[in-house]
Amino acid sequence: MAREILGDYLAAVGDQIRWRRARGPLLRELSDHIADQAADYQAQGLEERDALDRAVAEMGDPETVGKDLDRLHRPKNCWWLALAALLLALAGLLLQFMTYQASGQGMMDLYARQAVWVPIALALLCGMWFSDCTLLLRRWWAVVLTIAAVVWAVLGTNGTWRPTALYVALLLPVLYAALLCRLRGKGTATVLLCALAAWVLPLPALLVPSSAAYLLSGAVMTLVLLAAAGLGWFAGKRWKHLLLSLTPTLLYFGILLLLVRQHSSLLRRLTVFLHPELEPNGAGYLFLHLRQGPDPDLFGNVLGSTDLMLAFLARQAGRWVFLLTAVLLALAALLLLRRVARLRSRTGKLLALSALLPLLLQGVFYLLFNLGYFPWVPLSLPFLSFGVAYLLLNSLLMGVLLSVFRMDVLLRDGLCDRSHASLHHRLELPLGPVTLSIRFHRPT
Repeated sequence: MAREILGDYLAAVGDQIRWRRARGPLLRELSDHIADQAADYQAQGLEERDALDRAVAEMGDPETVGKDLDRLHRPKNCWWLALAALLLALAGLLLQFMTYQASGQGMMDLYARQAVWVPIALALLCGMWFSDCTLLLRRWWAVVLTIAAVVWAVLGTNGTWRPTALYVALLLPVLYAALLCRLRGKGTATVLLCALAAWVLPLPALLVPSSAAYLLSGAVMTLVLLAAAGLGWFAGKRWKHLLLSLTPTLLYFGILLLLVRQHSSLLRRLTVFLHPELEPNGAGYLFLHLRQGPDPDLFGNVLGSTDLMLAFLARQAGRWVFLLTAVLLALAALLLLRRVARLRSRTGKLLALSALLPLLLQGVFYLLFNLGYFPWVPLSLPFLSFGVAYLLLNSLLMGVLLSVFRMDVLLRDGLCDRSHASLHHRLELPLGPVTLSIRFHRPT
């Protein structure tokens, strides 16, 4: 009979919550709070039925509570970001058409293939956008997908489908953030292991080889870990966790400098990048002319590559193309990072960063390469440059970002490890103009 009282109350509240995906989690959360409060009253000597009646009565009128929860828990669709992705994809088709026209009609078959895949990529984006991103936060999902991704990347580098590791490198940060979200309240050893994993997981990208993919993936995962440490995700002092998060990065770059000094080919590549005039007939020619600006004539087959699409546009329209790209990229980063900072949960912030940073860093690498100041071939300019696989993966990342923004009101930070968790908890529910505060005691 006592359970029927609780069931009727929850049913009345649920009738007012229109978002189906929100209804289940909210009712479970509300039921847990009522049960905890009733248990507290029972501990004070009340009978089970009286304790539950009192706990339910204190929650307020079910219709009012349900309407307030419905108003506060609605999907927050970021339509302007989805529209921006659509416009970028269409602009990419136009820019690719211009570069392929300049390089010869033989490239138009590639353009037609890209045009066919654009609507498919946008459909993938929408599918991920309206999916439940909280599935990534379930431990077995994240672990299984991470292991499968790394194995797939390693196996792919041994066959003809070598770019597999590049594509996996773009997805790893999202899986890494999902694993990180399960480690709330852990200690120093966990932080150090996560910092090491940030540079170990993308190692298959170096077998392709692609230093750009390795650098991007490792840098994004390190930045996500730094964000987690700064948000107080782990138990202990934040400054110590921030320092531990950076230690492997400093170690890896120190080892990289030693390798560059010991391998003549790497040293020669870096020397040409720093001093292009030393190799006037090879890669140095490209870097030299890119740094001098778009005025000198460049080989048509070089400019026909969408890896240098900005350089091509700069030669056609002027150097202001580089400045405009940099300004737009900085503005997009500012707006999106501000939107991420406004997310309610730290879990949402970590997931959003893991999807956003790969997109932003790809743009930064691409711009620097077109200016002649990035020594490795970039991955892509998201939604603008050629590449079906990159288009699909960047659409997937954008879909994850949009899904996190949409599900923000339902995302919850996981409980700390019991060794670090407080036995006394406080729940605050905003209900209209007032806030309902519930205190309960979790027994050991």
